[in-house]
Amino acid sequence: RMFAHGEQGPARRIGGRYELVEEAGRGGMSTVWRGTVVGDAGFARTVAIKHMHAHLAEKRLYVDMFIEEARVGSELQDPNVAQAYDFVESDGQYYLILEWVEGIDLGTFLRYHAAQGLLTDWEVVTAIGIGMLRGLLAAHERQLADGRMAPIVHRDVSPHNVLLSERGQVKLTDFGLALAHDRRSELTEPGVVKGKMSYLCPEVVVGERPTVFADQFAAGSVLWEALVGRRLFEGASDFDVYKQVRNAQVQPLAPLRPDVPRQLVSAVHRALGSLPSQRFRSVREMIGEREICVSLKDGA
Repeated sequence: RMFAHGEQGPARRIGGRYELVEEAGRGGMSTVWRGTVVGDAGFARTVAIKHMHAHLAEKRLYVDMFIEEARVGSELQDPNVAQAYDFVESDGQYYLILEWVEGIDLGTFLRYHAAQGLLTDWEVVTAIGIGMLRGLLAAHERQLADGRMAPIVHRDVSPHNVLLSERGQVKLTDFGLALAHDRRSELTEPGVVKGKMSYLCPEVVVGERPTVFADQFAAGSVLWEALVGRRLFEGASDFDVYKQVRNAQVQPLAPLRPDVPRQLVSAVHRALGSLPSQRFRSVREMIGEREICVSLKDGA
């Protein structure tokens, strides 16, 4: 049987070499397990095993999305992206084998600080932000084997999908909603806007196709939240949030965090521009701005 969250039991093996050990998390499309890949001569390594929910495995659209996540993930070899190792189909069920990151996600990190009545140091937020943006950079500047640019839009940048390892690494994860322009077919149902409402950008909520600038806006929203300790866009209903996002109602950051350097405040607000043309030309340019902010800690 499958075990309840956090419950352990006799390991179940899939693909002849992957053992499901303990449930680590559950989402709308899948359950993530801490697992082990078992090889010869006693070889073993901890991995994350993402198991697509059984009822979705019967629907071709969702299976295609899961396969696309595996394809995209396998092509992004970057220190700031959680790596995808393998894809397994077993008894009509689908599994994505991923890098196991020992640590917590940024959302949990921020909730802990909020519960303690603390604000996260801006230096820490800056370092996390650079890691997150470098992961996005790998996706946005992806190249095909023939050298052609083939950007991947993440579409689900949020604190939950930014992992903080116990070694101090920052890794962007969950490319389950990613939009790769070289994919084989359309994977969005008509009229459906993908992503968490609070991290969407104005142009996407009114029906435009997401671009790399949508990821940049989401990254700005994550950074604003990390500095302030609450979501930038929040309301009693999705419609309330929708109106705030549509109108780009961005509360000024400086009065809420007067300790944050002007350059950092400016970078966050520029990423949150209501129009793509008002944002950074690329996350590469945004990273340059934020790396300048890191040096401010030492008075450089």
